[in-house]
Amino acid sequence: MSDVRIRNVRPKPGYVFDGKAVTPIPMYDGLANVVTGRGTSVDRSTHNFWMGMSMPSQQIEAAYRTSWLIRQIVEIPAYDQTRAGRDWDADEEQIAKIEAEEKRLGYWTKVRKALIYGRLGGGALFINLGEDPSAPLPRSVQPEQIVSLVPLYRTQITLGLPDDDVLSPYFDEPVDFALNTAARPKIHRTRLVFFKGQPVPGFSSVNWEDRFWGDSVVQVVNEAVQNATTATAGFAALIDEAKVDVFKFAKLAETLAAPGGDEKIRKRIDLATTEKSIHRSVSLDAEDGWETRTLNFAGAKDMITTLMGIVAGAADIPATRLLGKSPDGLNATGESDSANYFQSVAAQQESSLRPALDQLDAVMLPSAGAPTDLTYKFSPLRVLTEAQQAEIESKEATTLKTLVDTALFSEKALEEAFSNRMVESQRWPGYKEARDADSEGIGAGGDESELGIVPVGGKEADPVSPTTRAPSVSPEPARAANDGKPEVTE
Repeated sequence: MSDVRIRNVRPKPGYVFDGKAVTPIPMYDGLANVVTGRGTSVDRSTHNFWMGMSMPSQQIEAAYRTSWLIRQIVEIPAYDQTRAGRDWDADEEQIAKIEAEEKRLGYWTKVRKALIYGRLGGGALFINLGEDPSAPLPRSVQPEQIVSLVPLYRTQITLGLPDDDVLSPYFDEPVDFALNTAARPKIHRTRLVFFKGQPVPGFSSVNWEDRFWGDSVVQVVNEAVQNATTATAGFAALIDEAKVDVFKFAKLAETLAAPGGDEKIRKRIDLATTEKSIHRSVSLDAEDGWETRTLNFAGAKDMITTLMGIVAGAADIPATRLLGKSPDGLNATGESDSANYFQSVAAQQESSLRPALDQLDAVMLPSAGAPTDLTYKFSPLRVLTEAQQAEIESKEATTLKTLVDTALFSEKALEEAFSNRMVESQRWPGYKEARDADSEGIGAGGDESELGIVPVGGKEADPVSPTTRAPSVSPEPARAANDGKPEVTE
């Protein structure tokens, strides 16, 4: 029997089971731990354990539908990643085609919904071409061939067995997919664009679907949200008891025991409360008493604010954005919090959203009649105020003047660059049309000097001079920057 190993033994704190016997845990800290009790059975922290419990999908859906905090946490990042759109490196005609196709398909609305599904625990966007969904996507897509984009939640898709071929590009991903409808049609992986939840390592305790789809963000913030919700609900319930009137009647027990006593007491209380107002007094018997007791809510605000701050930290969203509140602290503006948050959103756009959009654009761009090699960047998330935009334009104008004065750059190139910048800022209505009209007039009329155009930093042409561009007086010879003025000799 000495070689028999015992299983399922849970030793008490301070002891360890080595497979054969229960022995005390060696103590290396000497008398200090014995005196303080830290790390021994009297230390409560030794009884803390992490319990890995996944939230059922029904709980996640219920939390999303009933808790405004959960809904904000799920939707705000998805909205911020998609609200500004993209800036395409393309001509106006191509951009117009892309925007028309995006509008026809409801592109950004569908992508935003798929992102929300992903944050809830996983989702996908089905590219519907109106043909057999079990076949791979065709190599070429005709204009307006996309019928629709269909967002799907993870529960609407049945995963096949994982691909266990380590040499396959789809290793550890489902071999096939099926739609959970009455017909249960198969869907080829190329027709699905996945939006997954929080990454989950391939632990032995994680099931196959959670490993593929990921965890819901609701599961991560659930404890913090429940603590904040319990605190606010608890303090809200105490409002009814914020002020309580206490009446003291002589021989109350005897009166209630007598026939009709409870009715007499009720009438006396009704009379006292009816009399009591800001203009009237309360009449009581000499042996009766009355007092008002109020609850102290001095620490309620600080506690709720702290718990809400923990929720904001768990959600990785600033409290000013999540709760719609002003920043805390003296002279605080919240600019740094907003800047950090928008940088985080921009990083999520590049790391998570762009790969999904690249897969989707490979089909959407041909359907829009645009080339597939067009590039883009996400539009800035922060919206500048009028004062900030005016300050930026003032600095740009100063920079332009400095560059022109150096005479190191082509004035025509600088003029064109600054002109394009004015058009892109969309703060100069009608300027583009006027610029294009002037360009056509110059092309039809000939020389710029005939139209009275003076180069930046130049001088007006002298009509008496035989040349139309140079002044009549000969300029001084050019000197190096470190040359001094020429000496004058008498």
